[in-house]
Amino acid sequence: YPAELVKAKFLKLDSHHIEFVMDCLRDNTTKVRNIKQYLRAMLFNAPSTINSYYASLVAHDMAQPDWGRPPNN
Repeated sequence: YPAELVKAKFLKLDSHHIEFVMDCLRDNTTKVRNIKQYLRAMLFNAPSTINSYYASLVAHDMAQPDWGRPPNN
């Protein structure tokens, strides 16, 4: 990628993107051999993927049979 594109993507990052990356890292179960490169790629892609990621989580939760029901006591 051109340097200006990379710079622009990293300048778009905010605390929500960092939190998203940290959540994804916590849920990762595969071994990461090059963590520096992995983090760089995750941060670069975060602005493009964050909305789809959370939309799929919401869709998954809403598809559960007990979604919207009050918890049983």
